[in-house]
Amino acid sequence: MKIEDKEKIRAWAQKQTHTQKIFLSRSSHPEQAGFDDFTRELSRLAPCLKIQPSEQKTHLPAIFIADNILFSALPLEKELAPFLEALSFLADPLPVLEDHKQRMLTLLDHPCRLILFIALQCPHCPDMVRTLIPLAAHEKKIFLHIIDGSLFPESARKHKVLSAPCLILNQDFRWTGQTSQKEILDMIIRPDPSQLGPDTLKNILEQGDARWICQQMIQAGHIFNGFAALLLHNTWSVRLGAMVVVETLAEEAPELAAQLCPLLIQAFADQEVSVQGDILYILGEIGTRETKAWIQKILPGLVHPDLKDAARDALAAIEDES
Repeated sequence: MKIEDKEKIRAWAQKQTHTQKIFLSRSSHPEQAGFDDFTRELSRLAPCLKIQPSEQKTHLPAIFIADNILFSALPLEKELAPFLEALSFLADPLPVLEDHKQRMLTLLDHPCRLILFIALQCPHCPDMVRTLIPLAAHEKKIFLHIIDGSLFPESARKHKVLSAPCLILNQDFRWTGQTSQKEILDMIIRPDPSQLGPDTLKNILEQGDARWICQQMIQAGHIFNGFAALLLHNTWSVRLGAMVVVETLAEEAPELAAQLCPLLIQAFADQEVSVQGDILYILGEIGTRETKAWIQKILPGLVHPDLKDAARDALAAIEDES
């Protein structure tokens, strides 16, 4: 433990007025000794913390700061501050959540499991810890397990985690990068992928899960609110991933894919040439007779030669599908 980390712990401990218990699990994992050493030093630097053995069985070494919140991570460096803040947050009485979030938590009628993979050097991971702790602290049905993927790479591989922070809900849905409390709450309470925002859908694409987005939209029977924005994204690789989704939709659910036509037509005039070219390509893949008529109408007014070619190709593609 670095000197600056020790000083932070001492400074935090001096402000505490009550004794607080935290629990250390036992495991046969080779990293268990590191957790033993950390908690021993933690209790020495902060006498207000009483470390006790946990009765819960865990495969990975873990520090339980509550029955439903555990760290399979040594909270040092960037992660020390959110860890100490979490301990302060859990002290009685719990700080009050915003009214609308508290109301949302009361709607949770089933247990759910959140696994957050972090890395000590990650600049965004501490904020995700701060985002999640209040939710689990206020609702015992939420089981939150924070895992250092660099310390436990075998666990990261098992869950196919490629970057941090990565939040996994009930083993079947994930967010990569910073995510809002509201979006997490919405998904926990009403697991409706159609409400995911563009940033989350972008992260799913970047994880190579274009097929998942496609399947979810087919099951829902409509285009997700945040998806069209990916087709207009200023980063080519993001647009490319979204176009892969559209190509699959065109093959498997052409009527659903056609729902994108009016959205893309409306957005066309405000886009850069590169994005306009991609829009024309997509319209060629999914276009209807109405789309064909619109392309024929704008074609004479297109100045850029690449756009003229893209428009002609789109018309030819729609003719082939007719």
